[in-house]
Amino acid sequence: MGGLLGLGLVACAAAGGVSGGVDAPDGDSGSGGSGESTAIVGTLNGDGPFQQFIVKYRGASAPGRDSAQVPARLAATAPSQGLAWQRRLGVEADVFRTARPLDRAQAQALMQRFAADPDVEYIEADGVVTHQPVLGSGQPLR
Repeated sequence: MGGLLGLGLVACAAAGGVSGGVDAPDGDSGSGGSGESTAIVGTLNGDGPFQQFIVKYRGASAPGRDSAQVPARLAATAPSQGLAWQRRLGVEADVFRTARPLDRAQAQALMQRFAADPDVEYIEADGVVTHQPVLGSGQPLR
C-alpha cells in the first residue's frame, strides 16, 4: 500500500499540489509578460548567514545557453554585492557567491532581484544536504 501512496504523492507533486520548499515572488500571479512563468524563489532556512546561491536561467536566454555570459548578468543584477560565479551544475544552473555573508533579509532581497529578471527560472540559497538514517522501534541496524 505504501507504493500506491508514494505514487499518489508523485502524481500530486507533478500536478503542482505539493510544495517543494519554493515560493513564487510576492504579489505575483505566476505568469510573466513574455508568456514565461515567473521565477521560483527558494525558501530560506534559518536566519543565515547566506553566502552561496544557485540560479537557473531559462534555456532560451543568453546566460542559459552559455555559462560565459553568467558573470556579466550577475554583476548587472546586483552590482553592489560583489557576486562571483563559481561553476555550472549538471542541471544547467549556476552557483555564485556573495562577497560577504548576508543575513536573512539581505538574502531574500537579493533573491527577489534575481526573480525580477524574466530570464531567471529559479533562485535559491545553496545549502548543505544531509541524510540521516531513520531508525524505527528500537531495532538495530544489520
